[in-house]
Amino acid sequence: MEKKLAEYKCDTNEATCLKLGSEVAFGYKGLQIQLFYTAGNLSTLFKVKYSSKVTDTFDCVEADDVEGKIREIIPTGFTSNTDDFISLLEKEANFKPFGTMLHSYTVHNEEAEQLTYQIHKADISCPGFQEYHERLQTFLMWFIETASFLDIDDDRWDFFLVFEKYNKDGETLYATVGYMTVYNYYVYPDKTRPRVSSQMLILPPFQGEGHGAQLLEAVHRFYCSLPKVQDITAEDPSENYVKLRDYVLTKLCQNLPSFDADKLHLGFSADMIREAQEKLKINKKHARRVYEILRLRATDMSDEEKARAYRLEVKKRLFGPYRKNQRELAKMRKCLRPEELVSHMGQLDTQTQHEELEKSYQLALEDYRRVIERLASQA
Repeated sequence: MEKKLAEYKCDTNEATCLKLGSEVAFGYKGLQIQLFYTAGNLSTLFKVKYSSKVTDTFDCVEADDVEGKIREIIPTGFTSNTDDFISLLEKEANFKPFGTMLHSYTVHNEEAEQLTYQIHKADISCPGFQEYHERLQTFLMWFIETASFLDIDDDRWDFFLVFEKYNKDGETLYATVGYMTVYNYYVYPDKTRPRVSSQMLILPPFQGEGHGAQLLEAVHRFYCSLPKVQDITAEDPSENYVKLRDYVLTKLCQNLPSFDADKLHLGFSADMIREAQEKLKINKKHARRVYEILRLRATDMSDEEKARAYRLEVKKRLFGPYRKNQRELAKMRKCLRPEELVSHMGQLDTQTQHEELEKSYQLALEDYRRVIERLASQA
């Protein structure tokens, strides 16, 4: 069954309500699928409602097994009884975040003024966490098209969770905001390389409030404190994740001595590579992007000479793949027949390369300016 969200509502003081009522499903009239999660523990209410349904006996056809499809996703232990779910809501005050708190921060909200959030690190050894994670990761299926479930029995997984801390009727409660998973790969001879998985999610009611940046920065700061960590990478990062990483890494690097404004015009240096790696576990590729962002911020682009120097510096990096193509073409000249060479020459046309290079440069510039504007707004 196609995963398509029809309506999503969330009240962190009560429960998360997920309605999947407009699915393309055969054999029902007035079909409505409802999933409710308590805000903290994510205890689940699952209901399927419809006004009528075709039957094999009278209509000679079978309706789609909508309930069975949803049951394949949500873990056992859910309830279909509203009264039972209400009793679970009343127990939310007993829920406390898993693991160790790494960071606490506040976000200004016009209605509630200052809202408090906490970031915790957990692993499968935390009592009750495995069952909680089975409920948490179902949100991936509702909001990320290519999502899949993790096998968290491997103790090399780390989990970083964001919770809202709030008061209701004199009690302190917590609401799940989002999370990120990181796998610790072995690096010979005695290092690890934490890799952020593609399973990073901030729930829709909390998106656009800066929680993703807070989470990624907390994760980087945690691993920076571990001597055994080589560097921090990401698994198949999305375009939005790359933009988020650019912002976080630039924020972290801007105060390093090697990235001082008076050194940026001298070019990308070995000191930048070394300091970014040693102090912040940032690899050379990512440090280079940070350098380009900070140099743009320090460059007067209205000065034609300075703007040209910056443009050439960025294009020098962007030209790497095209230089590789030229080397491949030199090899092709030696081993391909003339008719085969002509077809490959079309793909490596010099004019096309220049146009693509300029396009890549403009896109990078656009992304970099967005990071600079965000840094300025947070100053």
